[in-house]
Amino acid sequence: MSKGSRRSESGAIACRLKEGRGQGSEKSYKPWLTVRDVPSRGLSVRIKGRKTGRVHHLLSQLELSYFLMLDDIRASCVMDIREQFPLTPIETTLEIADMLSIPHPKDPKTGEPIVMTTDFLVIVTSADGERRLARTLKPSADLGSPRVIEKFEIERIYWETQGVDWGIVTEREIPQSLVGNLRSLQGCWDTDNLPAVAVPQIERIEAELHRALSDKSIPLFQAALDCDGRLGFENGTSLAVAKYLIATRRWDIDLHQPIKTEENLHILIRGHGSTEMAPGG
Repeated sequence: MSKGSRRSESGAIACRLKEGRGQGSEKSYKPWLTVRDVPSRGLSVRIKGRKTGRVHHLLSQLELSYFLMLDDIRASCVMDIREQFPLTPIETTLEIADMLSIPHPKDPKTGEPIVMTTDFLVIVTSADGERRLARTLKPSADLGSPRVIEKFEIERIYWETQGVDWGIVTEREIPQSLVGNLRSLQGCWDTDNLPAVAVPQIERIEAELHRALSDKSIPLFQAALDCDGRLGFENGTSLAVAKYLIATRRWDIDLHQPIKTEENLHILIRGHGSTEMAPGG
């Protein structure tokens, strides 16, 4: 038995395990770390996921960008998203660190070993069946750090022993125009976020907007304002419905091009094809 495997878990680790952290799936999953557990400097966020129906805890803006790509309806192969996934039992990573002769991550205050985490464990489906993908998010500027590489090696070997595909995603693999659009559409798929008067009128508003936008000289915001006026809604109602239609893919547009309300919205009519690999995969 290695010296790492003889170390006992701290009270904090035992408490998290008792709470069910890192366990469950989809709506029942509980991340090992939450935004309350990690100092954020304003970079962390809690966000409701469309695919899981639960609140996700994301600890950086890079994590948020990647999550939006995973949670988008267009990434149809993604079935479950588990953030801040623990590499447990801790004895496994302690033994890997001992084998590599590198220091295991520790709590800076207590000096005790901490449970390592992978930013995302993603469950996807493909022609070959269900797969698990482990993805770590890291700014490309940090990849030159020897200590970062050491921790990545522990993580890589851990997932290799689990038979799980592991990889690193940086900002270079994240299309900025796409993510910008997904940020602006975040939550727009939820009818709870629409004006109440708009929900029973979605089909009517959609028809009016589509008719107005067929005139390529009319920008989206003007078409939405005209629609509000014709139907007697408060300004902004039809624009909210337009975002709902895009977010739910009832209107299929090229999200790799910035959505500009001051321009006409070119609606593409195309099928809802599935994605064969998770974003960044």
